[in-house]
Amino acid sequence: MVRLIVSWVLLLTLSASAESIREYHTTVTVHPSGSLHVEEVIAYDFGSLQRHGIFRDIPLTVKVSPYAPKVPVGLSNFTVQLAGKPVPFQRSTIDSQTGGEMVRYRIGDPNKTITGLHTYTLTYDAQRGVYPSSLSGMEAIRWNAVGAGSNVPTEHAVADLILPPALSRDVVRIKVYTGTYGSTDSRAGYRWIDDHHVRFEVHDLAPHEALTVEANYPEGLLGQRADALKATAADQLLGRWHWGALVVFFLWLWNYAKRFGAEDRAGSIAPQYYPPKGLSLLESGLILDKFADKEDFSAAILELGTLGYLEVHQPDDDANPIIRRTDKPTATDDTLTPDQLYLLNQVLFKNKDTYVVKTQDAARAERVNRDLDTLNEMLYSWSVSSGQMRANPKQTRTRFLMTVGGVAAVLILLAIVSTFKLLGFEPVLLTVMGTVFIGVGGYILLTSVRSRAYSGIFFSVFWLLGSLAGFSGFFMESHNVSALLYSPMILLPLLVIGVYYFYRKIGMFTPKGLETYRYLLGYRDFMKHVEQDRIRRFLKKDPSYLDRGLPYAVLFGLNKHWLSFYDSLDVPQPGWYYGDIHRMNTFHKSVVSQTTPPPSESGGFSGGGGFSGGGGGGGGVGSW
Repeated sequence: MVRLIVSWVLLLTLSASAESIREYHTTVTVHPSGSLHVEEVIAYDFGSLQRHGIFRDIPLTVKVSPYAPKVPVGLSNFTVQLAGKPVPFQRSTIDSQTGGEMVRYRIGDPNKTITGLHTYTLTYDAQRGVYPSSLSGMEAIRWNAVGAGSNVPTEHAVADLILPPALSRDVVRIKVYTGTYGSTDSRAGYRWIDDHHVRFEVHDLAPHEALTVEANYPEGLLGQRADALKATAADQLLGRWHWGALVVFFLWLWNYAKRFGAEDRAGSIAPQYYPPKGLSLLESGLILDKFADKEDFSAAILELGTLGYLEVHQPDDDANPIIRRTDKPTATDDTLTPDQLYLLNQVLFKNKDTYVVKTQDAARAERVNRDLDTLNEMLYSWSVSSGQMRANPKQTRTRFLMTVGGVAAVLILLAIVSTFKLLGFEPVLLTVMGTVFIGVGGYILLTSVRSRAYSGIFFSVFWLLGSLAGFSGFFMESHNVSALLYSPMILLPLLVIGVYYFYRKIGMFTPKGLETYRYLLGYRDFMKHVEQDRIRRFLKKDPSYLDRGLPYAVLFGLNKHWLSFYDSLDVPQPGWYYGDIHRMNTFHKSVVSQTTPPPSESGGFSGGGGFSGGGGGGGGVGSW
């Protein structure tokens, strides 16, 4: 009972202190010239809060489409009264995300506070009242009678539209819109008071919901025309040039990337049943995707286990895997490839016989990454000296990226400048920031998924959710989404995706390299689709057949499928692996995760406006 009473007291207290607009009555008088006189009567309830007064934001310019120029509304002759008496106010200008530049009238005495219900009467003139209509052959008087910039609810809104003699009920088609910025829905009603007077009415507008009224009529009936607000051919070109540029860029990118091996085709693939001879696993991994990947590290360790040079100890999932060197005679250039020797003697067992896989260790990650960078450089050099690649694929990608990235950077710069002219500074800044944040999170997620690094997956998902939450107020706003999708800023993500796609394919095979590549694809395809009976026949010829293929199953991402044959065919697990062999996924994850330093600890937007087709008025109301 006590909790119930306390809850009711809190609810009543919050209700008593909450601000709202009890009544918002706008009267718009249309002159034969097309200019307007506006009167707003705002019954503002401050509740129990102590405030100096209200502020009223009104857009100074209007833009009927993303491609059209901004046109001044032409505000003048502003007056304000409180309960029928003049009240002081200060004028300033502010920038709004959706409304552009606005004038802010701060109404009230900064040396006094008020509370409860008070009625303000504002009057002003607007030179621009005529706008393009969505109806063919017509123009429109359009006014945001209640703007979507208000952060308090409006209990009751009324808008009276007083038309000049040239506009009567017989020639006018009425429309009305309610909702957040850009909404074309309506739950408002209207009725004709007489042939030149229309009244609109709606109840319970939530914060940031607008009421927009519109009278459409045949062109030329008023002195003002809407042509000045329409987009010119130059404006259309400014707004759409990026689509042609995007097509030309991708055609050039495709042809340019082919010169660097992006279109190397494997041709027909024949199934292969054994690992390639004369190649180490890391060399095979480089040929497979043209990258010396750190994700191949764990498979290369397993390969050394199949060759008898080490043992893997993993008693359970929570323990750090331990790798021990065996007493097999020291490897030489005649028994191992250079990369295998470096991995064995420099990365794993430099002056010691035991290697403990440690994750979340910044010092270990730095050292391992340094060793693997050296190892990867050895592999890239080998790809050329062995006759597998025409040029060092890493250096080829760098040259490709410098040229392609430079052209893409110019296009992105032009897109930023064009979008700035079309939409303003804030959408450009937030789009760039959002793309960078989401792109970084997406890259970390993809890399972590490929390497099965679950800590990286968790961190990247957290990063992406945080980024989406931070920018959702901007990107999920319908006006922003539609405007940005059709603006040159769409080039930013599309160019990044396109360049990255071709970047991953860069690297020129020799005929020998292409043959090796086809062999690896054939072996991968065989491992992916092979059935138990086929494996059973291979085991009769070679009892270690499954063990020899295990490192390549990890390389191809087929280890779960390959490990299932140990159980189904009752094959003993490898003698060099101590622990449950099905923990090999955890082993792979741990080995790759140790190359990732632990993440360091480090430290919404709202909009307002009315009908997306453009119109005067709007803005918002609040207290100060």
